[in-house]
Amino acid sequence: MEIGKRLRTLRAEKGFTQEKIADLLKIPQATYSNLENNKGKLDLKVVEKIASIYEIDVLDLLKEDGFVFNQKNKKGDNNGLVINQLSEKLIEQYELRLKEKDEIIADLKSKVL
Repeated sequence: MEIGKRLRTLRAEKGFTQEKIADLLKIPQATYSNLENNKGKLDLKVVEKIASIYEIDVLDLLKEDGFVFNQKNKKGDNNGLVINQLSEKLIEQYELRLKEKDEIIADLKSKVL
């Protein structure tokens, strides 16, 4: 299922209008409509907000669009995550957020010690 169809299905299941979702995402309704019609580009923050609105995991939102998720790394542990077919922009944003998180954690640790 394409991401746009997935968004439309989730919205219909919750009984929301495009205007309501757009308002919750703080984007114009036309922009959200483009997402449902596979004409817009999703960034990580929007994906996270959408998943939150529909009370589902980000992976569950994206896996329906043919994205491949593998939660086992080469050692067989379940702590690795490989996400294939995501746009470079989305991956960059995700990596930036991880770096910011690490910096915040390091800062907080230095304050505690």
